[in-house]
Order: sequence, then structure tokens, then C-alpha cells
Amino acid sequence: MISQELRTMTAATDAHLIYTRYKAITALFPYVAWKAKKGQGEMFDTFLHIARTSKKGGFMWHRIRTPIAVLLREESPISLKQAILLASPNLPWRNPTTDGNFVRLWAEVACAVPWTCHIGQSVVDTLLLIASQDSLRSHIPVGMWSWLNKRPLLPPTCAGGCWGTERNVVQTVRKLGDVEILTSYLLHVWSDEDYLYPEGLDEMCASIREDFYGAGTRRHRKDLLQHLDRVLAQLDFKSESIQQQERGLGEDDIQSVKGQYERLKEVLLQMDVLFRESPRFAIIAHELTGVCRVSLNVHVWNPPPLPIVVRPEYLPLHPLPIYLLSLA
Repeated sequence: MISQELRTMTAATDAHLIYTRYKAITALFPYVAWKAKKGQGEMFDTFLHIARTSKKGGFMWHRIRTPIAVLLREESPISLKQAILLASPNLPWRNPTTDGNFVRLWAEVACAVPWTCHIGQSVVDTLLLIASQDSLRSHIPVGMWSWLNKRPLLPPTCAGGCWGTERNVVQTVRKLGDVEILTSYLLHVWSDEDYLYPEGLDEMCASIREDFYGAGTRRHRKDLLQHLDRVLAQLDFKSESIQQQERGLGEDDIQSVKGQYERLKEVLLQMDVLFRESPRFAIIAHELTGVCRVSLNVHVWNPPPLPIVVRPEYLPLHPLPIYLLSLA
């Protein structure tokens, strides 16, 4: 009877239909988990498939968070813990009842199971989703951010990729002081599928100016520019497809997203021009102001230092002009 219920739900393609029966599905979880612990994981896999098909993040998980935590703590099979990690983007991270202990438990399990691309996708997606929550962000172990450097390919539409562009998330990643992790983070959240939060976009532009200055970050800027070119090309393709099929459908949305990424690209190009033509001036400007802003059509020539030695008996009666003192 239980297996038949799950098969019926699996065959359903209507997410709303599944959602209307979430109580019945939730009630099956203890039994399904017990079967998985006995080595019979097929029903658990089916259960997770239903949850993902529903497209209702957390639609039932808040009712079974406690048994999930127990399964993560117990000596459960690795396969069961892997299955829970795969489902972790659907867990109720945006529910006020979720606490920091659950975050730490999730992180411990993520570090204990073998790496796979699918595990990496779910962990990074979940990491960004957790980071978007003010009450949970501080409970993320610092080491979890290194998962971003594995750079698993995230699904086209994922909750973490969307919520992960909030300003607080960008600021959190910047505070790590690791340009490699920061680059990986931006590569993950820059996508042609979603808007960037406006305040998060502003913070990203500030990050490019302040965190990616100097010759040491040239490789990172190159990676970001190449990724932006791919995103913009994909947006252009979508725009052309819409015009061919049904002119005007969604075009405003595509152009809005495109404008956001063109802005990011412009800032990156400004940084490249700035350091290619006057790297010493750029470093001095950054040290003095913390921000480098030079128009693309401005060329700055920075002369080499000119040492000046003045014997005491020839010191002038009046102070040297500031521009001469700067050469000494």
C-alpha cells in the first residue's frame, strides 16, 4: 500500500497535486527512513524524487526535521546520509524554527560523506541558501566556504543561486579575505536564469573595485570576464529565441538581467584598463581611497621616481613645493 502510494506520487507531473497530498507523503517518512537504514533505499530515493518534483521547498520538511536530524546523528548508512544531503536544498532553512545546531550537523555530515558532483551541487546550493538567513549565517563553519572552490555546476534554477546574491551574503564572502573563494562564489551566482538583488549587485561592483585590484588578481578577473561573456551570450540567445517565437514575451525581463551583467562587465574592464596602463597609480589610488574609479577614456602616465639629494648648505630659505617634495 505504501509503495503504491509512492509510485502514484512519482508518476504525477502536477506539482500542485503532490502538494495537496503533502500530509500523506510526510507521514510515510519514518517508515521510508527505517527501510533505508535496513539497506532498502529505493523507497527513500522515490521519496526524495517526489519532494524535488513538488518544487515547493520545505513544503513538508518542517514536520520531519527532528527525525532527519536523528538520522544524521546516528550511525546511519552513508548512502542514507548522502540522500539527505541531496535533499538538503529542500530542507526548511527559511523556516524560523531551524536553528544553528541543525546547520552544524548538516556541515559535519557534508564533510564526512564521499564527494560526488551531485553532492557538491546540493551542498553549495544549500550553503548559499543558509547564508541568506541572518539567524543561521554565523553558524556556518568557515571551512564550508571552501566547497565553493570545487565549483560544481549548479542547476539552472536553484534557491541558493537566487537568495545567495543578497548583499549580506556578498559581504560575508568578502570578509573571508580569500580571493579564490570570492571568485568561485561569483562564478556560482552569476547566471542567466535569475535577477541579482540590486543591493547585492552594488556590493559585487564594490568588491570588483576593492578586492580584485593588482596584478595578483589578473587571473581571477579573466575568469570572471569569460564567465560574464558566456552569461551575456546566453541572454542574447534567449532574446533572439523569444523574438522568433512570440515577439515581446519576457523581453523586458531578459534586458533587465542583461543590464545587470553588462554593468559588472564594465567595472571589470575598467579595472583591467586601469592596471594595464598604470598599475602603480592604481595601487596608490586604492591605498589612499580604498576605491579605484578611472574612466575608460582617461590615460594616466605615472613617471618613475626621481631621487634628489640636497646638501645642507644649499637648502632653500623657503619650503620646497609639494610636487618637488613628492619626488624626493
